[in-house]
Formats: sequence, C-alpha cells, structure tokens
Amino acid sequence: MASRCRRVAIAAACCATALLLPAVPSAQQAPQPVFTELFAYDPAQPAQLLQKWLISAQLDSALRPLRVGVVADPIGHTVGRVTVEAGDGLDGASAEDKREVCDSTGSRAGEMEAAGETVPSERAEIQLKTDRATGAGEVVKFGETVWYRFSFKIAGDWPRDVPASGRLPCRTVIHQVKQDAFKDGRSCEASPFFKLEARPLADRVRFFGQIYSGSPCATPPRVMRAQICVRELPRATWTVVQVRLHPAHSGGRVDLWLDGVPCGTYQGPMGDPQYGARRNGIPYVNTQPRFGIYRDRRAETQTIYFDRILFWNADPTGNPDWGAQPLSR
Repeated sequence: MASRCRRVAIAAACCATALLLPAVPSAQQAPQPVFTELFAYDPAQPAQLLQKWLISAQLDSALRPLRVGVVADPIGHTVGRVTVEAGDGLDGASAEDKREVCDSTGSRAGEMEAAGETVPSERAEIQLKTDRATGAGEVVKFGETVWYRFSFKIAGDWPRDVPASGRLPCRTVIHQVKQDAFKDGRSCEASPFFKLEARPLADRVRFFGQIYSGSPCATPPRVMRAQICVRELPRATWTVVQVRLHPAHSGGRVDLWLDGVPCGTYQGPMGDPQYGARRNGIPYVNTQPRFGIYRDRRAETQTIYFDRILFWNADPTGNPDWGAQPLSR
C-alpha cells in the first residue's frame, strides 16, 4: 500500500511539473511562412522568377535575364544567382561619366561626398512583388514584427580589396528594406532603414547589418546610422541569415543570427517619421525587401547566390524551415 501511494505521489508531481513547462511547438503547430522562395525553377526559363520578384528598374531590360536567374549548385539543387557588371543599373552618372568610386584600394565615397560630388552607384537586385496601391503581398510593415531567413554565398569573382590608409572597404549591399522620404514632392535620397552588407576585404568579406533613422529632408539633414553583427565571412561558403525585424519610427528592433548563432541586436528608431513615404496618410514600407548587389561604382564583376528565402508574420520557432540548414529543401 505504501509503495502504491509513493507511485501515485510521483505521478502527481510529474504531472504538476509538466504543467509548468512551456509546450514545445511541433512542425505542424508552428506558423507557416507567408512567403517562400526556393528558386526551384528551370535555369533555361529565367522569366519564371518574375512570378514573385521585380528586377531593378534601372537595369536595362535586355540585361535582366543575363544578370538574374537560377543555376545548379554543388549543394544539389538550383539557387538564385545575381550578377552585376560595370555600368549595370547606373545611378548618379551619365553614360559618358566614367568616374569610379571604388577600386582595390577602397572607397572614395567619403571624400566625394565631402566635396559635394554625386557618388555613382550600380545595382542588380530582385525585390518582392507587391501591390503598392493596396499593400497586397507586403511582408514588412511598420509596427509589425516579421521573421525571415535566407542563405547567401559570395562567388570567387568578387574583388580582393585591401583599402589604403584612410579608406573604407567598398560599399556592397546584399539586402535592404527601405522607406523613401519626400519633401515638396521631391525625393530626399533616404537610405534603407535596414540593410545588410558584404564588403570585399582581401580573401574574405566584411558582413554587417546597418539601421538608419532620421530625416534626410531636414536642413541640415538629421540622420543616424548604427551597425550590428560585424563579422568577416569566407567566400564560396553558404551562410544562413535569420532576422527578426520590428520596424517602427520609435521602439523599433532588429535581431540577427548567423548560422543559428546570435549576432547582434538593435533597439531604437527606424526610418523617417516626418517625411517618410505614406499611403492614405499612414507610413508604409514602399520598398519591400531586396536581395542582390547594390554598390558604389567600380569596374569589376560581382556575383552572389541566394537560397531558401522565407518570411513569417508570427514567431516560427518549431518550424524546421526557420532553422540553420542551408543544404536541404
């Protein structure tokens, strides 16, 4: 009888403990992504990408199928490929203007800006396709948290810059989310409120996240930039990026992980509360997530690969697709 009582007591204690422990969500219970891109397209049909993506409007339409597409990768399936060459998507210079901002000795952007010169840029990017009038398809919204992950790999064709004294590695944005700013009907050239860079640096790349806030339309401009997750990463190797982003003009937050390891957090303002883009009087993210290459003008070709881009509008913990496994579908 005493033994039976002990068994009952132990069972009751176990049940009480189980009630105190948080439930671990299963893959079936975990939220499913609201956007999924696996790049499972026929490499001979690059236009299939246009079902979900827009390609940089500045990029010559004849070049788009050459610069953006899918390729077979040694990991065993097709992945996204974006290439930028000299003059692609050129902004801030005419075709006759041959100024280059970057070379193997680093960037001249700082000194050009100080001299009042325009800094020419080049780009080849893909951007989530949405309806700007209604907001249909948008995955990043002010005041709402979004979780997303993607994998990227830097190709061997990237320059191996060794900046000279006083120069920084050349700006090379691989992902950005932006709220443009306008005053009196004119653009104020706002920076993305969240971006990721991978700047060429010798045999590696310098990866970091940057958050932007303030008003470039003010006189003088009032802007703030903060960096998180500064790491040097290898080339020709897949890296998994996970992001938890809560964009807000006050009380914003960004959390970053690389290959499943925490890599930095930012808390504070994001975007431009005064002159930022609005729809029906409400601030909105008019440039949804972009992936590719946006760089200061230079001569060399650069190629980047992307895989498994997924977005969630609820905490995806427990969903295996949120994990840091880039080598499987």
